[in-house]
Amino acid sequence: MNKSKIELIRDFLEKCPYLNNGKINVDYIKDKPQSYAVNETPSTPIVTKFTDGGSRRQILFDFSVQAPFNALENLKNSMFCDDFTDWIEKKDDIGNLPDIEGIEGIECTGRGTILQTTETTAIYVIPMRVIYLKD
Repeated sequence: MNKSKIELIRDFLEKCPYLNNGKINVDYIKDKPQSYAVNETPSTPIVTKFTDGGSRRQILFDFSVQAPFNALENLKNSMFCDDFTDWIEKKDDIGNLPDIEGIEGIECTGRGTILQTTETTAIYVIPMRVIYLKD
């Protein structure tokens, strides 16, 4: 069975050694700490059209983390976001990328920021992008 591009991205991200349980959901996040999700964000898919009919395309998405929320945990959460973005950058630099045909790169387009909080948890979001070529 063929997988969607977002599934291939999820499979790639699940290899990150900083994930606590390693499982990432698509388009939803569980309401418990150490839950992860990838959520595709609306965007213009075509970055550049080529004269031969091909194109350079993008997939914009958020990597979300449900994490404990208090003064001590917030520092750990910030470190997790730094470690995760560094891991993505290193993987991109060496060409270890999601298994998407024509892929050129993956990147974090921002730092982890808090999307919402409760008294005990927060959802951190790291905006990301994959660039690939399509014939």
